Amino acid sequence: MRAVLVLCLGVVHAAVVAPAPGQRVVLTGEHVLLVYDPLTTSQTIVVQHVFEGTAAPFGLLIPTERPARVTVPSERLRNAIRHRLHPRGKVKRTLDVELTTWVGGCALREVGDYQPGERDTKPPTSPKATAASLGSAPEPLHDWLLDNGFTVSPAQAAWLTRLRANGWSLVGVVVTPRAQGLAPPPTLRGPVLAITHQADGPSYAAAHPPFALRESDEPGPPLEVAILTDWAASLESQAPPEPFFAASLSERQVARIGSEAGGTPWAFRRNGTLTAFDLDRPTGDGLLRFSRTHPRPALRPAPTPRIRAHRFRVPIELFLLLGGLATWSWMRFGRRRRTGGRLH
Repeated sequence: MRAVLVLCLGVVHAAVVAPAPGQRVVLTGEHVLLVYDPLTTSQTIVVQHVFEGTAAPFGLLIPTERPARVTVPSERLRNAIRHRLHPRGKVKRTLDVELTTWVGGCALREVGDYQPGERDTKPPTSPKATAASLGSAPEPLHDWLLDNGFTVSPAQAAWLTRLRANGWSLVGVVVTPRAQGLAPPPTLRGPVLAITHQADGPSYAAAHPPFALRESDEPGPPLEVAILTDWAASLESQAPPEPFFAASLSERQVARIGSEAGGTPWAFRRNGTLTAFDLDRPTGDGLLRFSRTHPRPALRPAPTPRIRAHRFRVPIELFLLLGGLATWSWMRFGRRRRTGGRLH
C-alpha cells in the first residue's frame, strides 16, 4: 500500500513556505533527527530549518505520512543533539590589545553608517513559533492561511490538494522573528520542531518544491539527517552514502541528551545507535527511507576547537602615565643613592 501511495503522490516535499503577500523566504539549510521506536512503531522528527534573514512572520507547512502531534521544544534540545554530532574541541584563548585614547574619545564622535564589529555581534535568537496539526481536510488549511495572512502559489495549492487526496496530513507552523521592524539578519535559525506520528520505519520527506523556496535553476539546500533507533541505519538506495557519525549510545548516554535538553519529546529511553549523514537534496519522490544494516565501527568527526578571544582596550595615556611614573621612580632612586639616602 505504501509503494502505491508514493507512486501516486509523485514528488514528496519536506516543507512549503507560506509567506505574507509580497514576501519571499528562502530556505538555506535543514537539520533533522529521526527518533524511531520499533516497540511503539512511532517516529519523532526533530527538525530545525535555516532561512535567509527575514523580519516578517511567515508560515511553514510540513507534511507527514500519518496524523501527527507537534510541539516546539527549547533550543537546548537542538544544542544537545548538535554537540553530540559535532563534538566541541578544547578552548583556545587569544589575547588582543587595542590602543585607544581618552582624549580622542572625548573630542571626536564617529559619524556615518555604523558597522558593528565582531565583538558587537550576539548569537542569533530563535524566533517564536506556534504550531498546529491541520490534518488532511482542506478547510483547516484554508482557515489557517486566512487567519494568519499567509498565501501559497497556485502550484503549491495544487500540490497540497494532491497530497491530502493521498492521505497525507499537514502541520502548520507560524514563525515570528523576534527582530520585527528591524533590518533582517543575514541568517535566521527557525524554531526547533518535534513532530511525532506512527511509522513503520524511519523516513523523512526531504525534497523541496522549487516554486516554493528557490528559483528553478538553484540547487536545493543542504540536508543533515541523523537517526536514533535500536540498530545501525542505512539509507535505502542503490549506492547508500557513508555516514559522518556512527556510535552506539547506552541508556545512560541517551538519558544525558535528555538532561542537557531539559527533557525530550520522545519516549526512547534504552540503548540505541545514532547514525548521521550529510545528504544531497533528493530528486524523484524525495522520500528518504532508512533500514537496518550491519553495525559500523565508531565514527566521529574531529572536534572543532572553540576560540575565545579576550580583547582589552588600553588608552595610550595610560602608557604615558606609567612611563612617567617609572621615570620619576628611577630618578628618585638614583638621587637617594647619590645623597646616601638623605633627601633634603
